[in-house]
Amino acid sequence: MASSETGSSSGVATGKEPEINDLLQHLDLCDDEQDEVVIGAEAAKEFQLAARWLAIAKVHTTRNFSADALFGKMKAIWNLSRDPICREAGENLFVFQMHCLGDWKKVVHQGPWTFRGWAVLIEDYDGKEDPEEISFGGLYVWAQIHGIPELYRKNSVVDDLARRIGKTKEVQMSPKLFYEGNYVRIRVMIDVHSSLKHVVKLTVEGGGKKWLFIKYEKVPFFCKHCGLIGHSHEECGDGVWSAKDLQYGDFMLATRRANPPPPEPRYFPSRGRGGWSGRGMSGSHPRKRSSAEAALDGDEEALKDSATSPLKTTPMEESDEGRDMAGTKKQLDFDMEDPNRPTDAGLPTTSVEEVPPPPPSYTDPRDRSKQRKTNTTNDLATSAASDEDDRRA
Repeated sequence: MASSETGSSSGVATGKEPEINDLLQHLDLCDDEQDEVVIGAEAAKEFQLAARWLAIAKVHTTRNFSADALFGKMKAIWNLSRDPICREAGENLFVFQMHCLGDWKKVVHQGPWTFRGWAVLIEDYDGKEDPEEISFGGLYVWAQIHGIPELYRKNSVVDDLARRIGKTKEVQMSPKLFYEGNYVRIRVMIDVHSSLKHVVKLTVEGGGKKWLFIKYEKVPFFCKHCGLIGHSHEECGDGVWSAKDLQYGDFMLATRRANPPPPEPRYFPSRGRGGWSGRGMSGSHPRKRSSAEAALDGDEEALKDSATSPLKTTPMEESDEGRDMAGTKKQLDFDMEDPNRPTDAGLPTTSVEEVPPPPPSYTDPRDRSKQRKTNTTNDLATSAASDEDDRRA
């Protein structure tokens, strides 16, 4: 939790009280200025309850930047359930009001958060202390200790090693290896006013010493000359350093393990849509073989129909007589008036039986009823006309 350098038991900020008291000794206050504004106990509890999801932040840099740019960037990075209420509380000091416990935990206890590569230091804030008096303890980062022997990979040993780096908050003995190497993952608070640690030393009595390398995950900008977070080596001193003067560098950063390349898609040259194989469109189409490839040329015996069946008759052997009988065509004489008329070939005609007349065509019953009515009307008209003729006669 953030703390103030000076304070009182009542919790009201007193960082400016000495200056105010010195000033009041030389001022004569009127009665109106001595009137008090009293906050009741119940109202104070309500205010404290409403301010329980407060946090105060500071960007660890000496450069100028826009507060609106910071607010917009952090809202996008945090992606909270509801946008926090943001305001400036001083020079490079910002207060964030969250709306629920989950959002507050994410902002205060996760991270590290960065803005344009600079570290964003965040502390819990109760709303009582003067923001100018808040002391930012450090920055929580994820660090890795590489090369711990399996025999000494114990919680007590790892905890002692982590304390050499910073204030320990969490230890993961068997983390998922998203980064290269064999390591133990720890979450520690590092002092931004101290240089980053390169290594820690593990000593076993009677077993020698072993240096264990430290790597950091997503650490903000740091100087390659002095190892401090917040500036680069070109901004340290006059910025002119030789290669041997740069004692810190990218070798202290954890390397993300490369993902295996995805398998290449199988492509089949076919006539399917898009060139890809589909149902009945695989790349290996069966090709129709020729008679020569099937070894059928010259083997007539293999091609003969040798299958037998009770329903299958013996094939008729071809002969000249059979061919003549099969090729004979009957000639029919449709001229019934002259049955003895010789044909063009001089052959007598054969008598043809009389074809019966076709059956009567189908008539719809409704049509027949209409026809009967029409006939009846005509008969009545004819009968009336006959009677009229008889009378005239």
